[in-house]
Amino acid sequence: MPHASPAAPATRLASLDLLKILGCLFVVLLHSIVARVERVDDSTAWWLANWMNAAGREAVPVFFMISGALLLRKDVPALWPYYRSVLVRYALPLFGGLATYKALGMSQGDATPLVNTVLYNFADNQGFHLWFMWTFLGLALVVPLLRPMVAAPRNLGLFLALWAVFCVLAPWLGEAGVRIPVGNMLFVFFTGYFVLGHGLFRTGFRVDERLLVACILLSIVATAWLTADFSLKAGVLTTKFYEGPSPCIVLLSAATLKLFLQRFPGQTSPLVRTVSGATFTIYIYHVVVLTVVSRLLGPSTLAMNVFVHTPLAFAACTLLYLAGRRIPVVRAFFHG
Repeated sequence: MPHASPAAPATRLASLDLLKILGCLFVVLLHSIVARVERVDDSTAWWLANWMNAAGREAVPVFFMISGALLLRKDVPALWPYYRSVLVRYALPLFGGLATYKALGMSQGDATPLVNTVLYNFADNQGFHLWFMWTFLGLALVVPLLRPMVAAPRNLGLFLALWAVFCVLAPWLGEAGVRIPVGNMLFVFFTGYFVLGHGLFRTGFRVDERLLVACILLSIVATAWLTADFSLKAGVLTTKFYEGPSPCIVLLSAATLKLFLQRFPGQTSPLVRTVSGATFTIYIYHVVVLTVVSRLLGPSTLAMNVFVHTPLAFAACTLLYLAGRRIPVVRAFFHG
C-alpha cells in the first residue's frame, strides 16, 4: 500500500510498515475465503471464516489511515510537482493492474468494451478490489485542500466529530428509522478514515495498551457475533457489520493503528521495508494469483484457502514486485 509520498519523511516507521504488511495479508486472506463465508450454514468452517473476516476487516480502513497519516502531515507548496508524483507513484501501477485484469477477463469471455470503466469493468469482475485505488487517488487529489482544513487541532477535532455524525452515526440511526434532517455538505466516508489516521499519527498522547487490545477484541467479537446472528436468521450473509461505517470497524481500525504506533515506534528494518514496499503490488495482483492457484489446485477447503492459497498469493506477488523493480521500464508499474 502507498507509504512514501511528496509529504512523507525520508525515514520509514516500523509501525506503519508492519501494519501495511498485516493489512495486506488480511486482504489476501479475506478474498481467499470469501466463497466460504458467503455460504451461511452454521458449520464450524463458516464460523471460522466469519471470525477471520471480523478480525481482518480493519485492513482497508487502516490503509486509508496510513495514507492520511503521511499525505496530510505537511502542506503542499506546489501543485504540479505534487500531482506529478501522485501520477507516477500511484496512477501508473493502477493502470497496469487494470490492463492485467482486463486481459484476465477477456481470457474468461468478458465481452465488455475495451475501455469500459478505463480498461476494466472492475465493479463486476475479478478486478473488483481495485475500487480502493480509485478512492485513494480521489483522496490524493484533494490533499492540497484537505491539509489546511485540518491543520489546526480545533478544526481536526471538528472535522472528525462531524464525520462521525454524518458517516458513522447517521447510517445506524437510519436502521432504527431515525433520520438526521441536516444535510451532509462535505463529508465522504473514507475521507474520515484518511483524516483520522492523520490525527492519531500526529497526536502524542498515549493510551494504555491493555485498553487498546480490549477494544480490538471487543470489536472483533461484536462484529462476528452480530454478523452471525443476522446472517443465520436471514439465511444469507449480512455484510453491514463487516463494512467501514460500522462503529465496531471504526473502533477496531483506530485501536489497531494506535497500538502499532505505540508498540513499534522505531525505524523499519531492511526486510520489513522490502516486504512493505511490495504491498502495493500484492494488493493489485493478488486476485490474479488466487484465480490461477484455484484453477491449478481445484476445489479447496477452508484450511487450504488459509494455509496454502493465501501464503502462495502473498509470496508470488512479492516475487513479482522484486522482479518488476529490476526491469528499467517495467519498474514504473511497481512502486513501493
